[in-house]
Amino acid sequence: MIDKDLLNKEIARLRAEIERHDMLYHELANPQISDYEYDQLVRRLKDLEAQLTGTETKDALLEKVGSDLRPGARTIPHKARMMSLDNVYSPQELQAWMQKLQEDLGLMPEYCLELKIDGFGINLFYAAGRLVYATTRGDGVEGEDVTENFLTLPNIPRQISYHGEIEIRGEIYIPSADFLSLNEARQDSGERLFANPRNAAAGSIKLKDREEVSRRKLQALFYSVGYLGSEAPFTSQSQLLDWLESQGFKVAKHRCVCKNPSDVLRFCEDTEQMRGEFAYEIDGIVIKVNSMDLQKKLGFTAKSPKWAIAYKFKPEEKETKLLKVEYQVGRTGAVTPVAILDPVYISGSTVSRCTLHNFDEIKRLDIREGDTVRLIKSGEIIPKILNVNLAMRLPESNPLILPGKCPACETPLAREQEGALEYCTNPDCPAQIARRIEHFASRDAMDIMGFGTAMITRFLETGIISSLADIYHIDYQKIAALDRLGEKSAANLQTAVEASKQQNFDRSLYALGIRFVGAVTARNLAQHFGGIEALIAASKDELISVPEVGETIADAILVFFGNPHNLELIRRLQDSGVNFRYQSTQSSAVLAGKTFLITGSLERYGRKEMEQLIMQHSGKILSGVSSSLDYLVVGDKAGSKLDKARKLGTVKIIDEAEMLRMMGMAE
Repeated sequence: MIDKDLLNKEIARLRAEIERHDMLYHELANPQISDYEYDQLVRRLKDLEAQLTGTETKDALLEKVGSDLRPGARTIPHKARMMSLDNVYSPQELQAWMQKLQEDLGLMPEYCLELKIDGFGINLFYAAGRLVYATTRGDGVEGEDVTENFLTLPNIPRQISYHGEIEIRGEIYIPSADFLSLNEARQDSGERLFANPRNAAAGSIKLKDREEVSRRKLQALFYSVGYLGSEAPFTSQSQLLDWLESQGFKVAKHRCVCKNPSDVLRFCEDTEQMRGEFAYEIDGIVIKVNSMDLQKKLGFTAKSPKWAIAYKFKPEEKETKLLKVEYQVGRTGAVTPVAILDPVYISGSTVSRCTLHNFDEIKRLDIREGDTVRLIKSGEIIPKILNVNLAMRLPESNPLILPGKCPACETPLAREQEGALEYCTNPDCPAQIARRIEHFASRDAMDIMGFGTAMITRFLETGIISSLADIYHIDYQKIAALDRLGEKSAANLQTAVEASKQQNFDRSLYALGIRFVGAVTARNLAQHFGGIEALIAASKDELISVPEVGETIADAILVFFGNPHNLELIRRLQDSGVNFRYQSTQSSAVLAGKTFLITGSLERYGRKEMEQLIMQHSGKILSGVSSSLDYLVVGDKAGSKLDKARKLGTVKIIDEAEMLRMMGMAE
């Protein structure tokens, strides 16, 4: 007998998970799972709903086309809806799809096969032969106007010979070589790397700086039409591709027309083997019924054409050599094994290291230094070792001897109860000290310019500092005497260190690195208790009364202040002049009693600057959407917080201009 309560709970969980991944893929261009993993979630949801109702139901979530629209962006309705494609992942599934088409049509259709470019959908509208505008896929019904940026792409026809109204559709992409160069340049300048070429293309086409868009080396391939205002100059998909090419549109050269299923399967198999030979990333083959008359006869579902399917390649796998395993110690003492690999290019980037997560994973894989390992990217983003090629294992290889002691200080490791991580319990561990100092000096904490990773390592190695509290007792003459530094560097560092003493209590509290206490929680605690003494003396019930502090955070705070070593650190910092009392920066009370959260990128102010302004006018900042939130301030690329606020129904959603008006700062 079906347990309906359990089924409903699992259905609700799956729906929430699917919606989260829709947002990550379409709105943030930041997918965390592969298309295959996503489709498995969708199939699981369909199966469970069928179990519950006894029949296959039409689910609005599953029929919805994902949206890349940003709040406040200028949009233009598509003349014809932009659909998405259904996917298959095996020759057997593709064979079954073709068999069903043949049964529905009563004949064996001819198929046109094209490369599936892993890019970002674009829609061009021409009228009287002239390009009028370019829009993104959007939500399938309307798209975001990106005309100005799109015109920076090379070789885009401004005029065509078709003089009616027509929508021409394609995919924006960044060639693999240009993507690698882009990421290398970002790494050199300290910017966050793009996860893959699709993410880079999706983010680039919406940039406000046209010159930067042109530097991104975007290109486009075209493959279909949407709206046609008059008779089409083609009657099949293959003729359409030839016609697009004749009009000056770039079309993928690698394509073919197949007259039977066996040829279709052979083309898919051959192309998968040569996927690395193309100048751009492909993730499959699109198979379309070639005849447009037959396409019309087959029609559409609510989301996809019935006459087309995407055969998705398996996630790319590569073999490379495991050179060694290193063990990293974090600021909390957690010891994480990291695989150092012979660099290998896979799914759009070069991978030279990946996490092994914990010691149990090493045992499960039976991984050894010198092994040949098989690598994939989970979600085509995060490198992951699948397994070891045992046939390539060297006869003299030995199992890894897992450290029983901290690799930095040789303190015996301890496993957290019911956890999978090993911890160094020595608070004086040099690796922990280095990571804690990095956190303490970071921009969101004490903001000490010049205290980067390399400098901290050098100061620890030369004995200039040996603990976090030593930051405020530095001998600057010793720094001036170090190679490549000198008196000016020493003086600049001294100025930054002295200035950090005046940071408000919320910053110095966050800088302590209490587990689970982020910047927003630290601010709420600082505002509530006013000073470090009251916070140290607080009971669990008092802690939980603070907005967004639950039992887990409260327990972590109690553990931190229950450690005599941490209390001694705070005493030393206080003696050095570090501020541990909250100083109100309020300039008015116009936002008193109201709570705010910011999501996305604002146009005039950075997120931190806006938060400071809100607090100056007596407003409170929360870290998440809940029934306690009054206002969500929405900027570009707003994510799941916006969806959650809409569903909650009690949160007022405003933009940056409205926020400034509330504070009396409107222009």
